[in-house]
Amino acid sequence: MTVHNSGSDEKRAPRGERPSTPPRDRSARWDHVLTLLSSTKRLSVSAVAEELGVSESTVRRDFMEMERAQLARRTHGGIVAVDVAYSLATVPRSADEGSAQRERVADCAAAMVEPGQIIGFNGGRTTPSPARRAVARPDIDSRDGMPGLTVVCAALNIATEAVLRPSVRTVVLGGVAEPYSFELTGPLATATMRDLWLDTMFVGTVGLDIGAGLTCNSDAEAGVTRIMIGHSRRVVGLATADKVGHRALAGICPISVLTDLVIAGPVPEDLRAHLAETSVRLHEV
Repeated sequence: MTVHNSGSDEKRAPRGERPSTPPRDRSARWDHVLTLLSSTKRLSVSAVAEELGVSESTVRRDFMEMERAQLARRTHGGIVAVDVAYSLATVPRSADEGSAQRERVADCAAAMVEPGQIIGFNGGRTTPSPARRAVARPDIDSRDGMPGLTVVCAALNIATEAVLRPSVRTVVLGGVAEPYSFELTGPLATATMRDLWLDTMFVGTVGLDIGAGLTCNSDAEAGVTRIMIGHSRRVVGLATADKVGHRALAGICPISVLTDLVIAGPVPEDLRAHLAETSVRLHEV
């Protein structure tokens, strides 16, 4: 079903984001509306009612409640996106080959997530896209009062992605926010994480070296990530080929700690052999 907006400046829903069956419960409706709004920035009551197969009065009530939750701002006959909510470090920084590789890594990582899981992300350039894709999956829906997904965030920009989804429970670690990675560090972050447990932890890295393992530029960030790794059943490393052979300041973990490694670009034979020796599943994208 196609969205037809009433205003001349309103856009149609991207074809890949339209539901095969209209979401009926409020949580699913909000998730779908927010997915549309993140790309179109503006929606009308009539368009959403037609898209979802619900009454315009239902859509108006949804829009009122979304405005109260500061997820959108109402206009005459519709809603527009709240710019702050959709712009905090979530836009890809460039359209170069590195960006394309990160998007391929994101597709693979998001596909590993199962509904109902508790998943974690550290900060950096690689992890925001997998988080965005994971929380936007159409099969992630709350049931019987339980969240469709729980996301434990060590970075503020990832928390911003997750909290927009009503069916996703967002857990944000406390601490001091680092200005470049948006990661939360310090005693508050580590103390909070010691009481939490994850099904899957997705680990972005600045460097990936057989000897040094996964590394980053901050020992404070590495310390929080290590605790998250130690509290997870599955640990998925995320990297692009330019990270291979590079050593940054602080060690996160040896490669052998990973259960999986998702990597875009050519994989050197020595790294491939090391992954096989340490029983780390390699996902080439």
